[in-house]
Amino acid sequence: MSLTSEELNYLIWRYLQESGHEVSALSMQEETRVLEFDEKYKEHIPIGTLVNFVQKGILYTESELLVRYDGNVMPVDPSHYEKDFNLVQALEVDKQRFPELVARGRFALKHEEEKEPDIQIKDEGIGKDSDDSFIKTLQCLYTFPAGYVSQWNPKFGTVFACGHRDSQASIIYFEEFEDKWTIKDTYSLVHPNVSEKQNEVTCLEWSPNGESLLTGVENGELRLWSMEGKLQNILSHHKAPVVCIKWNIDQTHVLTCDVENVTIVWNALSGTALQHFNFREPGSTESLGVDITWIDQDKFAIPGLHGSILIFNIGVSKPIGKLLGHTQTLTTLSYNSENQLLLSASDDYTLRIWRGGNINPSNTFYGHTQSITSAQWINEDTIISTSMDGSISVWSIKFSSPIATATVDGLPNFTGSLSPDKLKFATGTMDGEVTVYDIKKLLNSLKGHGMSANTVSNSISIPVIGDYQSNKEGSYVVHIAWSQDSKRLSVSYSLGDVAMISLV
Repeated sequence: MSLTSEELNYLIWRYLQESGHEVSALSMQEETRVLEFDEKYKEHIPIGTLVNFVQKGILYTESELLVRYDGNVMPVDPSHYEKDFNLVQALEVDKQRFPELVARGRFALKHEEEKEPDIQIKDEGIGKDSDDSFIKTLQCLYTFPAGYVSQWNPKFGTVFACGHRDSQASIIYFEEFEDKWTIKDTYSLVHPNVSEKQNEVTCLEWSPNGESLLTGVENGELRLWSMEGKLQNILSHHKAPVVCIKWNIDQTHVLTCDVENVTIVWNALSGTALQHFNFREPGSTESLGVDITWIDQDKFAIPGLHGSILIFNIGVSKPIGKLLGHTQTLTTLSYNSENQLLLSASDDYTLRIWRGGNINPSNTFYGHTQSITSAQWINEDTIISTSMDGSISVWSIKFSSPIATATVDGLPNFTGSLSPDKLKFATGTMDGEVTVYDIKKLLNSLKGHGMSANTVSNSISIPVIGDYQSNKEGSYVVHIAWSQDSKRLSVSYSLGDVAMISLV
């Protein structure tokens, strides 16, 4: 329902007449077109309509807070209705959700104008000339041959790896001078073609010390390379495209999985396959999941049947734990070693938090309406996620609720990536747009609000730093990777080259 300013004027004029304020009603009659509306609507609008609208608005504003994120109504003491269901409380709630516009300059009231010199703007380190309404257009520094994956070296900040569609990957060394980067060396990593067909690189991952790179291709072959592009080992047991590679913390073992739900544990030193898991039922086309994670140097979590999560130890054939809750394909598994919690996300639209020793989730987050495409830890209490429904949500474990949201023109988010310093978050959409969000400013804003229950009930918007748009029509974002200094990111597209984008 919408209400024009002239219609509102008419309701106010009617209220003044009904209340006996004839002089005020006459003054309003002289300055507005209320008499024209009176001829049209007099017979259709009952006495007390304005008061009725205001009361319903108060009821709606307060009732909205009584409904939890899962649709259930919170229990409320009857005294709450007398205390909080009033105009002042409703205006306070609305003010927190939609901050009022501040009149400045010639539009400011006199008493506000006199106080203005006393206002001090707090510098949050974003930049003295920054403006929250300004969204920076990010610049492309370099492009590389088309590919689906790329990753920056975790220890050597100017070393970059990129997978291509012609059976090759590249290791690129940059030189940095006065914040400008130039390409110093490039090493080609070649996988053999299969039956005259190009063997696209589908996955790659640097070792934690940054001295080795493992690449996986469409036919399932894995190759281990040195930083200088020298072949160190070939791992050949997968028969389908590899979608995920994870090193354990001491770099002695590697966990890999492919599109046919085969998961393998490798000895990284010898290239030997130590364990082989395939839980898919015969004849089934169900995808169990596209992510895996280490919990410690010997323990790991992998997708099981029907949305389950299986916990294994190296060398043990049977799972030591089975986590039940999800009902569809797992899209994220991420263990936080600081709070010792496991995060999972799924095509069933939910995120779940798991504590050690408990087979049931300690937190379940509802809110997304389509598949979740990424979920990552910001800190011990806070998680950020993206979904095919076009939304980005930030969740609090403490409050078990969303605390901030954003939507990119309603377009599906195909991927999301948190920067290494955990102060920025980049998303990629179906139309090829990359948007970078300011997590630092968001956390400062949440801290300023005090993270009260009322703040949680009214999640705030996530500030935007800048965006980048692909100029190739029909190309969508498939992968985003951050440089170690969190100042640059590489973007892989379904069509066209890999773009290296700068935030500085």
